[in-house]
Amino acid sequence: MGSMPGIRAFCFVVALATAGAIAEEARYSDEVARYLQRINREGQGNARFRVDYPGGHAAWEHDARASLSHLLGLEKIAAQAPAFTPSVQLGEMEVHEDYTRQRGEIETEPDVRVPFWLLRPLGTGPFPLAIFPHGHDTVGMDSHVGLAHDEAHAKRIATQDRDVAVQAVRRGFVAIAPATRGLAGEGIPDLQGRHGKRGCRSHLMHALLAGRTAMGERVWDMSRLIDWASTRPDIDMSQVLMMGNSGGGMVTLYAAACDTRITIAVSSCAFTQVIRGDGYIYHCDCNMVPGLLAWGDLPDVAGLIAPRHFLAVSGRGDSLHSEQDIETAARRAKEIFSTRGVEDRFAHQWGDDGHRYYKRLMWPFVEGVLHRP
Repeated sequence: MGSMPGIRAFCFVVALATAGAIAEEARYSDEVARYLQRINREGQGNARFRVDYPGGHAAWEHDARASLSHLLGLEKIAAQAPAFTPSVQLGEMEVHEDYTRQRGEIETEPDVRVPFWLLRPLGTGPFPLAIFPHGHDTVGMDSHVGLAHDEAHAKRIATQDRDVAVQAVRRGFVAIAPATRGLAGEGIPDLQGRHGKRGCRSHLMHALLAGRTAMGERVWDMSRLIDWASTRPDIDMSQVLMMGNSGGGMVTLYAAACDTRITIAVSSCAFTQVIRGDGYIYHCDCNMVPGLLAWGDLPDVAGLIAPRHFLAVSGRGDSLHSEQDIETAARRAKEIFSTRGVEDRFAHQWGDDGHRYYKRLMWPFVEGVLHRP
């Protein structure tokens, strides 16, 4: 899962944006749309939140989290490595003006090694923890620590607020910027272009054949990083932030729903409904969780974060998603938080630009949680 040259990642991001730009104009035929509406809606949502769920909110939360974990394949992953203990190796420490930086690697399951950057404030701590999974970007973990590969990369980091781990460490967090499995290069190479010359799709297909999901493996990796962080005396585990953009925002959403140690989740340019009204799928294939619509939808995933804190950030100029469906998803998630009695712990905010981070929106929410009495 080592990093790869960045040019391929940037081309892929541009390709995604181009595809999204025509998403609202491109429509299925009436027959295809009716078929998709029928198969997606009939019998939908056996874990979808409703106020009259038997046993109330607590029962729904218990049942929905257990069934979501099953859909993600987390049980399968755990069963295939029952006695495995993750190991971490850290490289040489670099001292910057107000923090230190180390490159590390964690083996989250046998033969799966995930590189990461560890940024730590100067001082003794303990410090709150922040983890930043990235999206489709072979140099995403480097972007998150402000390590530019060329001038174009440096400009992208600066103009899109992508050095989020540096932003965090300067706010007093121990920050971990890991590679996201399947999105940081070809962990499972797409041999002979069998999967559209896309490593993320190759990763997905192999996971599905084994009864897993790519998303489940990513959630698994984030939880193993939290396991390791919890053993460090310089980390205060009472405040754990996870923040990601695009595919990293999807990892953040699912990880926070499944791992209750995450106390604050910020998902940027990722939170919406799974499909458009006519069945068009918004997210990349590798984010697919088989049977999710029979379970519920992304607002229900978000609802599992309550009573913890969740911020969804969207870009007005993000052509990958529909503003209408984002607003609908946000209303549903807020209803779940409200029913739980913590309406103020969910927020959805709009940025004025496209598919990027928005530090002016994210950090006031996070700091408001940290400084709350």
